[in-house]
Order: sequence, then structure tokens, then C-alpha cells
Amino acid sequence: MLSRRAFFLTLAATGVGALAMLASYRLSRSALSEATYIRYAAVLTMAVYAIVGVLVVTQITPRVRLRWAVGSPVGGVVLGLVVGAALSGAILAAVSQAAGYLNPDPRMVAMMSEGDVPHLAAAFLVGCTAAPLVEEVLFRGLLLESFRSHGTGSQGTGLALLISAAGFAVWHLSFNLVPLLYYSLLGLLLGWLYLRRGLVCSMAAHVGFNGVLAIAAATVVLGGGGTATSDGLSVTLPQGWTVDTHALPSVASGGHPAMFLTGPSGSSIAVTSYSTPNGPSSERLSDQMRDPRFATANPGVKPLTLREVSFPVGRLLEVDMVTGRDPSVLVFVLRPGTSYELVFRSAGSPKALADFGPILRSLTVG
Repeated sequence: MLSRRAFFLTLAATGVGALAMLASYRLSRSALSEATYIRYAAVLTMAVYAIVGVLVVTQITPRVRLRWAVGSPVGGVVLGLVVGAALSGAILAAVSQAAGYLNPDPRMVAMMSEGDVPHLAAAFLVGCTAAPLVEEVLFRGLLLESFRSHGTGSQGTGLALLISAAGFAVWHLSFNLVPLLYYSLLGLLLGWLYLRRGLVCSMAAHVGFNGVLAIAAATVVLGGGGTATSDGLSVTLPQGWTVDTHALPSVASGGHPAMFLTGPSGSSIAVTSYSTPNGPSSERLSDQMRDPRFATANPGVKPLTLREVSFPVGRLLEVDMVTGRDPSVLVFVLRPGTSYELVFRSAGSPKALADFGPILRSLTVG
């Protein structure tokens, strides 16, 4: 395998990834909901690995012998899994400690966020099967090995290791300094493991590294729940919903930001409390919302959809609205003393839409 051939194969693979990223960017700027965009992005990611996998397989001829194992294959797999999982766990612990909560890779969390089997399976398939197999054969088995075979001694090996790590970093299309450094260092580690124990070791390390992140992301997505309370209002959260203590709703004059809940596919509920010492008036609020001036000042709200509903917490006024590209609902919980406003943004998520009703039924005021 000529080093030039491996180099151009890497360029072609990176080009496929760049085209997919451009397509993903165009989709993100389209009228698609966030939930639909996440599904399309997952399909694009799997397509990239499939195309690059085919490119790699076409280069594995009888003249190209992949260096699968040095020494015991079982020992190489065990070493790789331990090193990859330990490094990933240490990084995850440091990032989560700094954030104050479990904080895995946000891209994996987004891909899994609907919490169903297809989304979870796609994330694990990409992170723990496609990426380790395709990337290790491409960057270690072909690129590193081909440049190494054209060098002499440790100097040639070191140069091949650097070239492989640089290609691995560029492949991830992260052009800020910190991500480039992160992927370069990870590429150096995987290359070192490959040189010592072969592809089975670097692949196992890749699986261990991504596997820890995937399990952490699944823990976040399938976790959540519990009860959140703020300003006297309590809500029972379904699976996959959490309180974001770092984001509070921006409110108009007179309101107080109470809590911000995040759910699947970027859905959210912003809760604001208002002092109503003289008691709330649903009639007055209805008249205000049906005033043409209200519609002008709040273009996303659809006053003609205003409806009064009864829940265990009391009378609620609901009105449909649109925030960005997504159907949403504005809810007023009218109570003597303190009333509340909830802005539900669905992000096009089927799970979020199904969860919203139980969330409203769970509301209690202490």
C-alpha cells in the first residue's frame, strides 16, 4: 500500500464527511423541526460510515495485510477496553464535575433523546461499531501503517503516528483549537496502542472510549424524572425530562423566572410566576388576548385557539402558539396569590407532545 494512496483515501473520506456536514447544516437551516432534523442527521452519519467503509474495503486487497494483532488477540482486546474506558471515564468525570451534573457528549444525547429503541440503537451502532471499525482500519491500519513502512526506525514510526493523529483530528471536522488538540491526542493514543498490539487493541480502546460516553448519554436520556418545585409550583417530570438550573426563562415586567425544564429533541417548558394578590381573572385575560393589539405584540400566539380546561391544580387557560419552527402551547395556571405561565416548546418531538398532558396533570401548588 503506497503512502500516497492511503493519503488520498483519507482525503476522500474526509471529503465525504464534509459533504455530509454541509447537508446537515442546510437541513438545520430549513423548516424541519428539531426532532426531524436529529433523525435526518443520524441517517446522514450512518451513510457517511457506510460510504467510507466501502472506500476502505476496496483498498484491502491481497497486497494489503492488515496488522490485526501483535501477541495475544485477547490480551490486546482487554488492554484496549481498559485503557479506552478508563480515559473516557476520567474525561467524563472531569467535565461533569465542572458542570455540576452528568454531562456526556451532547451529540449522543441528542441522537438518543427520544428514548426509544431505534434512536438508542442508532447511537450505539454509530459510536460502538461503525466508528471504531471504519476509523481504526482507515487511520491506523492503512494510513499509519503505510507511512510507517516508508520510514526508517523510530523516526519514521513517529512521523507516521503524527500523520495518522492529524488525519484523525481533521476527519472529525472540528477546526477549533481545543477539539483539534483533543482528537489529535486521542489519535496519538490509539496509534500507540495499534503499534503495540495491533488493530484489535486500538479498536477495543475506541469501543471502550465511545461505550462509556454512550452509556452515560443513555443514562441521561432514560433518567430524569422525579419532582421539580419552584415558587410554590411542583411538577412530576416524565422520563427524559430534567431541570436546567443554568437556563431560566426571560420574562416580561412583573414576572419572576421560576424554572426551565428540558426534554427530548430540544423540547422545553419555561415556567414564570406572577403575583396576583387580588385574584386572577380569566375573563380579563381572555379579553386581553383577543384584543388585536395583543396579537400584534405577540405574533406567535393564536388567540382564536384560547380554551379553558380543568386540571387537578385548577383552571388553566391554554392557547396555541408557534416558537420558531415548532408548534407550542402557552398555559396560564390561574391561582389566588400567585399565578403561573408555562411556555411549552415541542421541538417536533412525539415524546414531548405525549408527555405534556401528564405534566399538566401532575402540577400542584404548595
